[in-house]
Amino acid sequence: MTEEAHGSSSGGVTELPTFFDLLPIDKHLEIFGLTLHQLLPIVMSLLIIGFLGLFSMMATRNLKKVPGGLQAILEIVVEALDNFVKSILGKMSDKFLPFIGTLFLYILIMNLIGQVPLLHSPTTNYNTTLALTLVVFFATHYYGLKHNGPVKYVKHMLGEPRWMSPMLFPLHLVSEIITRPLSLSMRLYGNLMGGHTVLSIFIGLSPLLLGFIPIPIHFPFVLFDLLLAALQAFIFAFLASFYIAGSIGEKHL
Repeated sequence: MTEEAHGSSSGGVTELPTFFDLLPIDKHLEIFGLTLHQLLPIVMSLLIIGFLGLFSMMATRNLKKVPGGLQAILEIVVEALDNFVKSILGKMSDKFLPFIGTLFLYILIMNLIGQVPLLHSPTTNYNTTLALTLVVFFATHYYGLKHNGPVKYVKHMLGEPRWMSPMLFPLHLVSEIITRPLSLSMRLYGNLMGGHTVLSIFIGLSPLLLGFIPIPIHFPFVLFDLLLAALQAFIFAFLASFYIAGSIGEKHL
């Protein structure tokens, strides 16, 4: 990663150049009312969805009893995710493994892809993390209502003991509607944006030998960024599982 850091068009945030900056088109061009900078996270998200879909199809198109190659890698990943979801959702894990597993892998790849020169992590854009949070928000309450029914779900929101419900219900409501979505989206966005900003600054500060050989003083931050990317994907998936477990009343936590 030898590109110099630069200020983005969205308020001077330090970012690395992307393949959009190399396109021979007007940088102020707008498509559907969005600038190229605003479209970049959407394009990257679609590319990651396509990659995950293609990888899944290639790994499962010729399944064998003795796995090898992509199938072996996929089975290791699925088994690890299954154990993770089972540790939180217990006997209900089979129902939610596809959702939580997909969420984790999708966020992980989005977080990591910013390490590839000329590519961009969509999770450094708050619109992306907010959209992911809204998916978790609606899934949490949908499964809670579906599993418990409206009456039992409302009783769950009222809390225990019942004589404290007038105080607990508003607090529970604020937590479900405002606090949890805000903290979930801001945590992922803030950590990824902060990590990538620090990395971009140190890449820009990397001195050159003979004018073209970079001294990688940013390398420790690359390792930190990789750790941060994996950790934040895990935390997001963990909290999503925890919220769903709470909404359906699953006690295996």
